Amino acid sequence: MSSSSSSNTPKEIPPPARDANGTKIEMRPFYDEKDLRSVRYIFYSTYYDLVPQGVRLLLLNPVVTGTWVAISAFLFWFIPQQLADLGWSVGFITGAKIVLGIGCLGCGILALIWYVDRAIVGPRVMEALDYDMADNLGEYYRKDNGQFWVFTIGDRQVGCIGVDCHQEPVMRKAVSTEKPNLAGSADIQNAKWKRTAYVMARIDDTVRGIVMSFDQWIRGKPASQEPSVLYKAHKKNEASIRRLAVLLEVQKKGLSTPLLKRAAFWAHAHEKDYLYAETNELEERLADILSKRHGYTLESVTRTGRFIGYKKLWKLDVKLWMSKELERRNREKEQEDQKKEEEELKEYS
Repeated sequence: MSSSSSSNTPKEIPPPARDANGTKIEMRPFYDEKDLRSVRYIFYSTYYDLVPQGVRLLLLNPVVTGTWVAISAFLFWFIPQQLADLGWSVGFITGAKIVLGIGCLGCGILALIWYVDRAIVGPRVMEALDYDMADNLGEYYRKDNGQFWVFTIGDRQVGCIGVDCHQEPVMRKAVSTEKPNLAGSADIQNAKWKRTAYVMARIDDTVRGIVMSFDQWIRGKPASQEPSVLYKAHKKNEASIRRLAVLLEVQKKGLSTPLLKRAAFWAHAHEKDYLYAETNELEERLADILSKRHGYTLESVTRTGRFIGYKKLWKLDVKLWMSKELERRNREKEQEDQKKEEEELKEYS
């Protein structure tokens, strides 16, 4: 009788978590139409914020810095010498050196920013938007029982994380390696000023071809690229963390911890023994969070570029993490109970 009555008693729904100001804090599954734009913005805004990290890594590379210094030194030698041969005054040449120094410094930094933005960060963002963060984001992550969560404060989305459980490899689309040929297009052939249009198109083709070749050389990629594996297939007891991101204005407040814990608890509940996560050369802070705060161990390091590019694979033993988490909670509970007992004893003393 007591068992039946207890089974019919409605369970109390715990109140939502709130911050110090009373604002509701919630972590919930992804809703396609409502969350897609916000989740994309959170991801690409935080990723483009990593451009300065890429510039710093390039500046620390001796080949890049040495090339920059060599070009600047040549210009400092060549241009003043030419001005002196033309009979310009010493004062003018000194002023030209100052302008040249500022120009070399400014143009060099701008070139590095442009390169990191367009050749490193940009393609990675577009790859995410073309694959697992496309219009079918919810369908992608829920295939093979995966999941994607959105972290909200009030009604505003401020963070996200996904757990990818695909049991078949996700293939990267083939990349066209054909040389630019705007000059041979029908638009140029039918242009009113055909010769002028052809010359301008040929210049454009040449410049784009040089940039493409230089970019492939910098990143250590071959001239041709066949379809390749973007994400490897998972075993039934494995899953991968993807697209962990926290809005810039609320970073450094520990919001990555509940996101990563939700993923780990979910993995344990769904009988996943191992969680994987990938970081690259721009995500050193995320690598520290995974290894120092959440117990991920480094599995492998793969070079992805000629100078600075690499990819690190991290692994979490879910059962071991869960046992440590339960131990931590038990210790906290014991400390709270002991503190209460001490406070009660003070009342009688």
